[in-house]
Amino acid sequence: MLISLEDNKKSQGRKFSGSLEKFREALDVIDGKNLKFLSSKETGFIIYPPLSKEIDLDDKDVVFDVDYSDKENPKFSTGNIMGFMSLMNDVRINITSRFDSGDKNYFLHYMLQKICNVAYTPRTHSGEDSFFDFLYYLFPAYLSVAMKQGVYRAYVTREYNDANVRGPIDVARHIRCNMPFNGKIAYHTREYTTNNFVTQLVRHTIEYIRSLSFGDSVLNGSLIPGTSDNVRLIEHATSSYNRNARQQIISKNLRPITHPYYTAYEPLRKLCLAILMHKKLSYGENATNQINGILFDGASLWEEYLNRVLKKGLKVDLKHPNNRTHEGAQYLFKNDGDQNRRWIFPDFMVGCDKAKGQVDSAKAIIDAKYKPLDGGIGRDDSFQMLAYLFRFKSKQGFLIHPVKNGEGIQEPKTLTLYNDDSVKLTIVPFVVPDANGNFKDFRENMEKAEEKINDDLSKAMD
Repeated sequence: MLISLEDNKKSQGRKFSGSLEKFREALDVIDGKNLKFLSSKETGFIIYPPLSKEIDLDDKDVVFDVDYSDKENPKFSTGNIMGFMSLMNDVRINITSRFDSGDKNYFLHYMLQKICNVAYTPRTHSGEDSFFDFLYYLFPAYLSVAMKQGVYRAYVTREYNDANVRGPIDVARHIRCNMPFNGKIAYHTREYTTNNFVTQLVRHTIEYIRSLSFGDSVLNGSLIPGTSDNVRLIEHATSSYNRNARQQIISKNLRPITHPYYTAYEPLRKLCLAILMHKKLSYGENATNQINGILFDGASLWEEYLNRVLKKGLKVDLKHPNNRTHEGAQYLFKNDGDQNRRWIFPDFMVGCDKAKGQVDSAKAIIDAKYKPLDGGIGRDDSFQMLAYLFRFKSKQGFLIHPVKNGEGIQEPKTLTLYNDDSVKLTIVPFVVPDANGNFKDFRENMEKAEEKINDDLSKAMD
């Protein structure tokens, strides 16, 4: 059973066939859960951003909630999370972007390509494959993060048959191979090497991507720093690579990596397994041995996408504190004994002073919001922006949110502070073009929308 939903939509009624108890049992795996919870458990999902510390979601922002008050027509409510899930009892769920139409995932494809610095025409169609095509975009980024910790090393048992004995003798194998005695000794040894089951898994993934029609665009066309060098290092480390051993390598990598240093290789392991096994998705008794889907934090994607767009288009100094990695954290109070609990992370600060750590002042503050703002800016968002403006002595605040072409407010709207007209908060809609044509046309229209958003911001800040 396939259930198709859109993000940020309430009470999406869907009928189902079969037993309600089995249906609820499958959905309870995800119902009411957020990415923080799912990333901390071995649920078998690929989650982007990849590390639990890089996920900054409100506890109320769950993948979906289900209302069973109508037993024949349960209603789903979704938030910012998009993705594909394959659950038990043959229940599958797609959550697509509300800015796409039909079976095309153009908007999500485009944002991921922009973030991961790859560019090619995707295969957009309905079903699970339309989501698992995204995995190829992510591979260079995940590989880069893992390789910052060095090429993975592990102890591996090697068998030798030569005169340079460096370990325990294998008596049975020695008798079988070296009788009558020929000057060689059969033995085995434990070696700490880069040629192990983890690097072999990465190598098989590289070779699989390379075999695809767009493989060169992913491995060579990516602008992720050092992608080509990382690929060469993996190739050099896996001299014993054998294409026919792929299933054996997959089997050896079904358990999570628990090494205390090579922490970034666990997300990479999951990604590689998903790429190599995505046509065998299922929910099994042992969730750690399954790849059950892929989930994207829409708010994180939108923020990082705008980071690329604004840095390229705005001709101003732009700082981007990261609330998921805690980089560039700013403090709200001075001499605060518990200031870590009062960190603040404005999405973007324009025209900051030259301080390397704490910023004293900024010309403008920009906040990225992926959630719908058709009813105007909410109370919490208003207070948040006012706090940022007050803290950084800014007179201008901008709140950028996506809106579908032809729906809602299409032009910027400026609000001024009740008792000070010099303090302004501008709601800037990013008009997402229609996804009815081909991806090339959509890309061209998105580039025009990016130019317009940069022009609107530049004019407002002049």
